[in-house]
Formats: sequence, C-alpha cells, structure tokens
Amino acid sequence: MFLGAPSLFGWGRDGHRLIAQIASQQLNSKARAEVQKLLQGQSLESIASWADEVRAQRRETSTWHFIDLPLDIPRGDWKKYCPQTGCVLGQIPEMERRLKNTNLAQRDRAEALKFLVHLVSDMHQPLHVGEKHDRGGNDVKVVFAAKPSNLHSVWDSSILDLGEKRDAKLKDKLGRKPGYFERRRLAKGSVEDWAWQSRDVSRDVVYANLPSGQPAMLGDDYFNKALPSVELQLRRAGVRLARVLNETIGK
Repeated sequence: MFLGAPSLFGWGRDGHRLIAQIASQQLNSKARAEVQKLLQGQSLESIASWADEVRAQRRETSTWHFIDLPLDIPRGDWKKYCPQTGCVLGQIPEMERRLKNTNLAQRDRAEALKFLVHLVSDMHQPLHVGEKHDRGGNDVKVVFAAKPSNLHSVWDSSILDLGEKRDAKLKDKLGRKPGYFERRRLAKGSVEDWAWQSRDVSRDVVYANLPSGQPAMLGDDYFNKALPSVELQLRRAGVRLARVLNETIGK
C-alpha cells in the first residue's frame, strides 16, 4: 500500500532542516527575536517539517505545498494553474501577510511562520513546481540505489540521502552560513521568479536526464547530474527564506 501511494512531500526531513538552518544563520536581530517569541523557544529547524506533520489533520492545506506548472509553457500567468484550494505560490504571500499582522493572535502568527518556513522550502523542490502531466513525477516509476521508487520521492530525499552517504562532509557543506556574495546572488528575484526557476530545473535536469524505460533505471550518471541541482536548490531556499523573514518580521 505504501509503495503505491504518491509522495506528497517536498524534501525529506533532512532537507527541510538544512534549509531552515541556512536561513536561521542570516536572520537580523529583530527577525531572530520575533522568531523566538512566536515559536516560544523552538528553532526554525525544529518546526521545518511541521506543515507536513499536520497535513492529515489539516486536509485543506494539502494543495498548498505545490503548483503544477507544465514544462512546455513560457513564464507568465501562473494563477490558472493554482486550484481554488490554494497553491504554494498563492499561500506564501498569504502567510507573509498573516505573519506581518500584529493584530492577529500570537498562535495564528506562529502558525503562519511555520507554514512560511515550509512552503518556501517546498517551492524549491523542482517537482513541486514543474511536472509533465504525471503528478509531479509520482507516476514515473524508477529504480534508484537498487530500490524501487518514483521520481518525486527520489528528488524529495533519496538523492540527498545518497549524497550524504557518499560524502560525510556534505551536510556540513550545505548547512554552512552563506557569504555576502552568495547571499547577494541567490536572494535576487521575486517569489514568482523563484517558482519559475524551480520549474526550469525540473525541465532541464529532472526530466532532461531521465533515461527511458519503465521503470527508469537511475544510476550514477543520473545521480551525478542531479546532486548539484539538489545542493543549489537547498542553498537557494535557505538564502531566500532568510530574505523573506527579514523583510516580513525584521523591519
């Protein structure tokens, strides 16, 4: 039953924690104080996967984690691809508005913060934005690291997991504090720009390198082409999450 169920999560727990770790190192003093107040001592890392953990009880939030932008359309109006129940591109600005609103109860602002941390991260998992009419890769059967899986699940966590097994220093490298020039380079653009960029990674890396066959056999060639994009998307997400939080609660 579980092997047949679609993967609905963006990044695994490790990926979400890494993104939150990268972001937390860049918060200005006001944003850091506000985070500590709202989370009552919890860290960004500790709540990074909260939105996934509550999804079974909060079914109305299930579509908030992604948007299905076809690979073959030009950048432009994304709203027609966002369902009435909401999507990641619609919910990120909504959570920013809630977080900014100091008239809301602290509990509601804390929840908005938790969603914001998670959704900015999810948007940088390429298959949470770009898809090929296959439910974000959930319908693409693959074998990766000698295990049957689907393409979405591989990009959620399996590529990063294998990378960490092969390089004991990878997690430390990915979680390091970004320097000035990296922050300046990666933080550019709008939330919409970041979503389209994730879509492009889906098109140019996820699917462009996918071998034929059912299931597709994803070997070292695919892994070696995919890992740099996973690393870059994690770094982008961390830098951009820090920018969003500093702009939302750090002024």
